[in-house]
Amino acid sequence: MYQIAVETGDSGADASRLYRDPKLLGHIYAAPYALFAPDLALVLEDDFGVGGYIVGALDTRAFEQILEEKWWPALRASHADISDDLVGVTAGDDVDAWRTIHHPRRAPDWLVKHHPSHLHINLLPRLQGGGYGGRLLRAWIERARELGSTGFHLGVSQDNTRAAGFYERQGLTRLFPKDGSDDAAIWFGGTISGG
Repeated sequence: MYQIAVETGDSGADASRLYRDPKLLGHIYAAPYALFAPDLALVLEDDFGVGGYIVGALDTRAFEQILEEKWWPALRASHADISDDLVGVTAGDDVDAWRTIHHPRRAPDWLVKHHPSHLHINLLPRLQGGGYGGRLLRAWIERARELGSTGFHLGVSQDNTRAAGFYERQGLTRLFPKDGSDDAAIWFGGTISGG
């Protein structure tokens, strides 16, 4: 999962060249889900091995609290808290990841209110465009429904137009901030009936 996180971390393309520490994206977007929300961690495997995953949390607020107590402290001890005046002195994307470790962004209240679960999905290029992502997403939604979720959200970089198109084709709704906040992410959400 760590490898897939970095190999898809540049809007679906390989981000290895952007990071000095190739584990940073996995520390943020993969490993904590497998450890603390394993019921919603699914992997996709083909003849070449694991080529994708979808992870998420049933209750976003509870998951944020678990990470604050059990995940971030060890990472904070091994990764410096980079202040704004040091940006440019160190590798750019590593700095952004270090900031996330020390100052993780909470999902907006307006988003969590009706879409309390959230997910991340990453597929290596060999599995993109073949219908695998849609099947993986549907399997995750079914699992989340069984666990009692009523709705979920996910964020996509504004640069990642391919992923945004994928989510629209999957029937997810583009969500807009209710509080007028300007956000760098494109938010998508879905409701889960019977959750």
